[in-house]
Amino acid sequence: MYKVGIIGGTGYTGSELSRMLCTHPEVELAALTSRQHAGKKVSDHQTFLKGYSDLLFTEKISDTKDLDLVFVATPHGVAMEEVP
Repeated sequence: MYKVGIIGGTGYTGSELSRMLCTHPEVELAALTSRQHAGKKVSDHQTFLKGYSDLLFTEKISDTKDLDLVFVATPHGVAMEEVP
């Protein structure tokens, strides 16, 4: 089982990744970031995750330990700042 995080979990790309990964048999969706929604339940913003996830948005991906893979779902300029 791979523990996966998504930086930029509330945008279109982050939402679609969440939708695809939440039912993948070899993936545990372990972290989603959102500066605007940090501390709020992911399933309150992405209602399609109700019953699949009880995660809270974090402000930074570094707030989550032991991830195997991280997707960066942010605009081009922001992605370059997140992942130097």
